[in-house]
Amino acid sequence: MKKLSTYLFLVLFSFSTPSFAGDIRDFEIEGMSIGDSALDYFSEKKINNGTKYFYKNEKFQSITLPTDSSTYEKVDFTIKPKDKKYKIYSVRGSKNFNKLKDCKIVYNEAVKELSEMFKNSKKVDAGKRDYAVDPTGKSKIYNVYFWLESGGFIEVTCFDLTKELAKQQNWNINNLTIGIVSKEFSDFLLKEEYK
Repeated sequence: MKKLSTYLFLVLFSFSTPSFAGDIRDFEIEGMSIGDSALDYFSEKKINNGTKYFYKNEKFQSITLPTDSSTYEKVDFTIKPKDKKYKIYSVRGSKNFNKLKDCKIVYNEAVKELSEMFKNSKKVDAGKRDYAVDPTGKSKIYNVYFWLESGGFIEVTCFDLTKELAKQQNWNINNLTIGIVSKEFSDFLLKEEYK
């Protein structure tokens, strides 16, 4: 079982160096890391054609693109909309599952592996809670955050959405995301976006 859990974790989450010092720039999702330019991975045309979400005051913008990878179906990265260098402030990979049980298996394995790797990080298990996007309160999410000493965090999230919300948003009912978030974007979320 250990080999399987390690394999599942490595398939969904990779890092660029064997150093586990906690520097957010050491980690990658689909090869992308904090501080990279999205232009190193996608053409400007493809970036501009991605699904966009603007945060408060349009200070940051999230762009979602499909991938050709077998690891994640989609990748989501955050940039500043007026930055023509397309510097990445957060990046998340997402993978769909047919059953919540399967999503939770990979979620639990990823959390376990990250817990062992980042013993010095501040681990926050938000547990099962209502998904704020669903006004009915029927959709749920499971979250664990690993706050790194160098700033920023790694997050693991498993979504359990209602059929109605999934259809309305064109999302999958059960979805796992693993993401890395820079200190600057994290500070923005905490002090401005969700204040």
